[in-house]
Amino acid sequence: MSAVVLGTGAVTPAGATAAETWRLLLEGYAAPRAPVPQPLRSRTYNYCAVPEKFVRSVTRQPRLRRSGNLSLLGAVAAFDALNDAGVEITPEFSARCAVVYGVSSGGVQYTRRFYHGVVAEGAQAASPLLFPETVFNAPASHLAALLGVDGQSYTLVGDSAVGMAALHFAGEILQTEAETDYVLVVGTEEVDWLLPDAFGAWRLISRDGHCEVYGKRTGTVFGEGAAAMLLAREGEGPRLIRSHPGQSFFSQADAVAVTPGVLREVLAGVRPDAVIASANGTFVDGAEREAFLELDLTTPVYAYKPALGEALGAAAVLQAVLAVRALRQQALPGTLAAGSRCPSVNRQSRELTLANVLVTAVGFNQQVGAMLLSHEQP
Repeated sequence: MSAVVLGTGAVTPAGATAAETWRLLLEGYAAPRAPVPQPLRSRTYNYCAVPEKFVRSVTRQPRLRRSGNLSLLGAVAAFDALNDAGVEITPEFSARCAVVYGVSSGGVQYTRRFYHGVVAEGAQAASPLLFPETVFNAPASHLAALLGVDGQSYTLVGDSAVGMAALHFAGEILQTEAETDYVLVVGTEEVDWLLPDAFGAWRLISRDGHCEVYGKRTGTVFGEGAAAMLLAREGEGPRLIRSHPGQSFFSQADAVAVTPGVLREVLAGVRPDAVIASANGTFVDGAEREAFLELDLTTPVYAYKPALGEALGAAAVLQAVLAVRALRQQALPGTLAAGSRCPSVNRQSRELTLANVLVTAVGFNQQVGAMLLSHEQP
């Protein structure tokens, strides 16, 4: 497969755009940790929040006035990607554009509010205003309506590797659907207390907000956010030249076994100049590290999650966005809170000569994905 990346967008705890987020990551920014609001019990967790002002612009859209944060974040990132691509939303564009969303937990905030009313007061308390935001495809539906896309709109549900599957699927659409010239891929995630509490039961969450990668297994810290990429069959820009649809694994040990094969298939003999990794302070770090050793990858590795938190549905798309930014600016941020178990981890922001960047994603819920991004081929 081969698809051109026309534009990238993001909204993160660091910035309201991909460009601002990238600049702050190069400067060594770490998002502040705050307690997750509205706990159901005495257990407290920290997370990286997206400031409300970053999504204020899209709340002026009548369709989004009552939408959940999940949809707002996705719309901000999507419009940032379209702006970055210099694309005008016209009927011609909308008719030839598909929308693909990657989500993980879905609209958990509205879901909790909806079912709290049912549990506390009975079925008669179920709010019809809340229910539409509880379904997984709500963000994609809102965005497609805002863009005037009445054709292909898809939502893929998975773990923190779901963005890899969404980008791979987008490439397949461009390959097989002659009437589609553009695919807008979006990953989005919001945080509710239920989320870290569930991961805490699996011993995967950091209780104090500290997240160390490729070192002591601290557990991860969650972060809100969204990321988007506008892909096209033709145009100028970095190219997504190979991707993997996703490989299942069935235990943490199995993740170590299957990850090298996924990376080997995507690389197909290419030696990447940098790796944007999914390390997050859990077993994921070890699976990636062992794969790098097996494939003898000694190129610089960057992991963003100690800086901005684990964004699940948005994570892999955000990694791809950062890979595009690295190719454009020929630079790589320094990994914060990096341990000593991955010798090639990039510890300081620096300029590099980058032609090919590998993106790796080992998910919590038994999926491994990867993709290779490159400068436009002559």
